[in-house]
Amino acid sequence: MKTKYAYFFLLPTILLLSVFYFLPTIQVFYFSLLDYNVFGENEFNGLSNYLRLFNDPNFWYAILNSGIFILVTPILMFLSLMLALVVRETSSTIKLFRSIFFLPVVTPIVIVGIIWRYIFSEDIGLMNYLLSLFSFSSVPWLTEYPTNLFSIMIVTVWRGFGYYMMIFLAGLAVIPKELEEASRIDGAGRIHRVFYIIVPMLKPTLILIFVLSSTAAIKIFTELYIMIPGTPDSNKTLVYFMYKQAFENFDFGYGSAAGVIIFILTMGFSYINIKLMEER
Repeated sequence: MKTKYAYFFLLPTILLLSVFYFLPTIQVFYFSLLDYNVFGENEFNGLSNYLRLFNDPNFWYAILNSGIFILVTPILMFLSLMLALVVRETSSTIKLFRSIFFLPVVTPIVIVGIIWRYIFSEDIGLMNYLLSLFSFSSVPWLTEYPTNLFSIMIVTVWRGFGYYMMIFLAGLAVIPKELEEASRIDGAGRIHRVFYIIVPMLKPTLILIFVLSSTAAIKIFTELYIMIPGTPDSNKTLVYFMYKQAFENFDFGYGSAAGVIIFILTMGFSYINIKLMEER
C-alpha cells in the first residue's frame, strides 16, 4: 500500500519529465536520422547527418573549443574551495559574504553578458582603459580567437564561483570539527589541514562539483551568444554550433545529430570524471 502511495506522489514528476525531457530526447535521436524539413516532407537518410558532421571542420573546431572551455573547471573548483574556507572562518559576517559572492549567480545571464560585453569592449571597455593607465596596448578581448574564448571563461568563473562556494560550504559543515582541532593540537599547519583532512573529507563534494562544472563548460552557450554573436563558426562551441545549424540554418536533422553527439560526450565525460575521482 505504501508503495502505491509513493508512485502516486511521483506520478506528476514522472509525467513532467516524460513530456519535457524523455520524449524530446527520443525525438532528437529520431530527427538526427532524417533530412528534416519543417515546411515539407521528411526523408529518412540514416547516418548521413553523422557522416556529414565528422567531415565538417567547424564541428571539430567546436569540439576543440569546448575542450578548451573545460579548463574553467579546475579554476572554479580551486577558487570556490579557497573562498569557502575564507568565508567559513569569518563567522561574524558569513551571511554578508555569502550574499555578496552569490549575487552573480542570481543575476540574469543576459544582463551579465551585456555588462561584460561593454567591459571587454575594445574601444570603450573598462578592461582596456585600465590597461592604458599602465601604458599597455588595447586587447581584442571579444574580436580575436582564442582571446574571445578566454574572455568568456573569465565571465564564467566570475558568475559561477559563488554557486560552487555554497556547495563547498555545505560540505565543510559536515566535517567533524574534532578532526581539525586534533590536527591543530598536533601542530599541523593550515595548509596541511586543508590537504590531509579537509580535501579527503570533501571527496563526494569534489566529485559533484567536478561533474557539474565540467558538464556546464561543455554545454556553454548563452554567454557566447550574448557577448560574441557574430563570431566565425571556427570560434563556436558545441552547443553554439548545434544552435546555428538548427535555428539559424533550419537544418534540424543536422542540428539534432550534433545534439546527440553532445549528449553522448556529456554522459561519457561525466562517467569518466566520476570513475577517476572515485579511484583517487
